[in-house]
Amino acid sequence: MQTPLVFRAILGLLMDLTIPAALGAFVLAGMRLRSEGGMNFEASGGFLKWVFWGCFLISVPSVSKWLSGEGIPGAAQFTQAGATGAAYTAGIEKVTGDFVDNFLVGHVVPVVAASLVFKAVLDLSQGYSPMASIVAALFLLGVEGIWNLATGSWLQSGQYGVTDMLMNVFGYAANRISPIVGGLALSAAILNYVRHRPWAGLVASGLGFLSVTGIWALVKTFAGVNL
Repeated sequence: MQTPLVFRAILGLLMDLTIPAALGAFVLAGMRLRSEGGMNFEASGGFLKWVFWGCFLISVPSVSKWLSGEGIPGAAQFTQAGATGAAYTAGIEKVTGDFVDNFLVGHVVPVVAASLVFKAVLDLSQGYSPMASIVAALFLLGVEGIWNLATGSWLQSGQYGVTDMLMNVFGYAANRISPIVGGLALSAAILNYVRHRPWAGLVASGLGFLSVTGIWALVKTFAGVNL
């Protein structure tokens, strides 16, 4: 017995909305990052929770393909749900996609990032570290690029797209993000040294971020594995 069109349309709507919902979750994670201290975010805070939900929503299509490939009963419904083409759900998908892409990412995120840069200047003028606001602003401005990578080249392996995405996320963080964070940490250390504030921890952190790739290579060599 074939599932009624209305149920397939609702399921397809939910499946299609996982991608824009993931982008919205990443934006909310960037907004929470500033309130948790920027670089020194809380391990159980809202930043990691929103990042988790963003990654989870992005991985739903790939997990559905993997379950379908393993022969799980009913899993094929998830992979075929987005192709229903029902007119009464297409409008909701378009409105949601336009809101996330054009309104949230295209207009709200740049304004919030600019306000964080302004907040960093105010923090510096009052004798506080501007790093929290700068890191949050950089994360927000990079959300769209990270999302494009996650939904593009990172998820092209079908049923194994989730694991490939996780491996590529680590490579992106180690090769692209870590050097930037390391440079910012060293810059903050120089600024603290001039102002006679603690700077040794920032130097150690900066060198550690700059050496992530080398440390990972040493760990693999010591463990005798080739990943």
